[in-house]
Amino acid sequence: MINHEKELKLQAYLDGELSAGEAEAIADLMGRDAGVQALYQELRSAKSLLAGNELERKLPESREFYWSKIQRQIDRVESAQADGLTEPAASRWWPRFLAPAGVLAALAVFVAMVLRSPEGGQALLALDDSHEIETPLEETSSFSFRSEAAAMTVVWVDSHRE
Repeated sequence: MINHEKELKLQAYLDGELSAGEAEAIADLMGRDAGVQALYQELRSAKSLLAGNELERKLPESREFYWSKIQRQIDRVESAQADGLTEPAASRWWPRFLAPAGVLAALAVFVAMVLRSPEGGQALLALDDSHEIETPLEETSSFSFRSEAAAMTVVWVDSHRE
């Protein structure tokens, strides 16, 4: 029976990672134990199969150059943050919130101006409850608000997308 430590030593022997004294001890062990010899032959054939069928990947640049580019980019960002030239990521959320809110406000003003006559009388175009909006999005919801005092209806359509 081969213990785990002997298996590791055998793998290291196969890879040529042992010192001369350790390699000699493993060679003696293989000569005395048929189970160790069989495991060695199995590991050697697996290694040769893997080495012979491994896909070669050619990098366009050396490993050192690749990692040095990453390190230079990290250094550039850190120095810019230290100099105060860049904003932290938390302060960039507001444009993503205000841009859609501004568009919706402009759309509401536009709808109010177009759908109402200049005298504040009857609407130029009125939709009753039988009208529906078709959308290809599966998860959508809408919320409508009608103000008789302001003579306008606002419809909020949410697609639940992030």
